Amino acid sequence: MYEQDYIMRQIKEITAVMAKVLLDAKVDQSFAMLQEVNNQKAYTLIEKLRNGEIKEAVEEVDRLTDNNTKENLVIGLAFYDELSDISDAALIAAGYSWVKAREAFERFAEKYGMQQMTNLYFGDGNDGGDDDE
Repeated sequence: MYEQDYIMRQIKEITAVMAKVLLDAKVDQSFAMLQEVNNQKAYTLIEKLRNGEIKEAVEEVDRLTDNNTKENLVIGLAFYDELSDISDAALIAAGYSWVKAREAFERFAEKYGMQQMTNLYFGDGNDGGDDDE
């Protein structure tokens, strides 16, 4: 549990730093900036996550981010930040997994040339599901 909380804090910090660097946004205001840019899309996607429609929301983010705009980058980062807060039980109930989430984030990161971000968000992927590392 502690390790997962630490990873989630790291994800939130990385997302805030990326918003600051890429979009010159204040770290505290990254979500407010997202609202200004394209709040309806983001809210719709996050609502789908909260309603257990994880697969559908991920597919929609994939389609949305085919258009590599800054706005879609911010929406994607906010989406994956929110996805990182989903419990294991909610993922399983939705028929989803952390492996699928990692693969989806890899596709997203590749679209923006940020492949190295996947390891920061999800680890190196070589743990085989063990928590022993």
